[in-house]
Amino acid sequence: MKILLFGILFIVSFYQVGFSQDIVFLNVNVISMRDSVIATNKTVVVRNNKIRSIENFDSKKLYAKSRVVNGNGAYLIPGFFDMHMHFYYDFGLDKRFLKEEIKLPLVNGVTTVRIMNGRSEYLQLKTDISNGKTPGPEMFVASPQLVGRWPFRDSLVGKIVTNAKEAEDAVKLFKREGYDAIKITTLVNVEAYNAIISTAEKEKIKVTGHVGPLVRLDRALAAHQQIEHFDEFIETLLPDTSVNHGNSVSDYGIWDRKRAWPTIEYVDENKINELAQKVKAANIYITATNFFFTKYFAIGATKEEIEQFPQFNYVPAFMKKRADESFSYYWNSPPSEELRKKYLRIRYKFVTALHNAGVKLMTGSDSPEWYLMPGFTIHDEIESFVKAGLSNYAALQTATINPAEYLGIANRKGTLEVGKEADFILLEKNPLNDIRNTRTILSVYSHRKFYDRAALDQLLDDIKSFAKE
Repeated sequence: MKILLFGILFIVSFYQVGFSQDIVFLNVNVISMRDSVIATNKTVVVRNNKIRSIENFDSKKLYAKSRVVNGNGAYLIPGFFDMHMHFYYDFGLDKRFLKEEIKLPLVNGVTTVRIMNGRSEYLQLKTDISNGKTPGPEMFVASPQLVGRWPFRDSLVGKIVTNAKEAEDAVKLFKREGYDAIKITTLVNVEAYNAIISTAEKEKIKVTGHVGPLVRLDRALAAHQQIEHFDEFIETLLPDTSVNHGNSVSDYGIWDRKRAWPTIEYVDENKINELAQKVKAANIYITATNFFFTKYFAIGATKEEIEQFPQFNYVPAFMKKRADESFSYYWNSPPSEELRKKYLRIRYKFVTALHNAGVKLMTGSDSPEWYLMPGFTIHDEIESFVKAGLSNYAALQTATINPAEYLGIANRKGTLEVGKEADFILLEKNPLNDIRNTRTILSVYSHRKFYDRAALDQLLDDIKSFAKE
């Protein structure tokens, strides 16, 4: 029924099957992401899971012994990336549901994910997907987090490093274990931080994550660390350290309504362009995770609005309880509307200033915090870039070519070009006209497997298995 309503006829249907013969996508409009020009009325031929040709559509041409998908004018675009994802397993969901969790990005057109706090189980899941045992997106797994101390009630998944030796040993260990990057969080001191950076450089592994108040932004920029969340950005806009010792609402400070939030009043927005130039000079990529921080801490949502989130019925029951408790705690006595509006404006200005300066931005959901959910939230994140002032095309770059370049895989995905992997989404409507059209997913080709709408709906039904947990 859904396929007919969309006006798309899939001549054949596949589910969790790799292909050795051609698959032909007839009459599609190709958004290559090499530029913002749409190549209209094309036929895309996939052979051995690579794009063999992109040619003009000819309704009379036959493709013998090929499996054919009639696009009827739908839009083909590279698969999306989520560069900051976690699992519900981190919050207490049983390990047996990991193979269901990893379907969440896939059904939402996210064909590549970076897991931002690694475990051995995630490395195994990555292998199972790569070997075709489990349906899912391509996975990159950052290491368990490196912290300076751990004053929180949740168990630490990571290592405490307080000096150079501990930091060096941890980086070498995680590199040996097969992680794709070193994840760093706050509370790391300068000695340990410097050792993390220098050891990672020797071991040829990237460093990503938070920037803490002991490290500060200038040191992280000098180290060319890939930065998440705009950590320590707002602090650099304060006039001096007399304002709450130079600390503001980055990272855990976002919860401090008594001391951190009042500093927003003193933030000098005129310094944002200067800051953007410093970030550009450091030649780093930034994952904003803007939707989470703006929606949760600045905009808010009513209970009725939350229940209308498309992912609401898939969120595990225990996570709903946790989300409601933390949301109520914050919004029971939130910062003033004036401060929240300024905070929202600043984060949006970071986006436009960085983009205008030539800094590469990347999508990241930070799911499953609050009611965020892997896959679903990436569409909110892409849309948040547009709300901040980027064009639809620039917002789509944050979810396609930019992360592909950062991960060093732009030679095989991130754009639609002959010779690259078949890693794309078929959309009913044009996202360059309306960014919300990224949600109109008709099919997904990822990791040597093609999923039509019926197959994606089946994956969604499978995911419901943990919703009551």
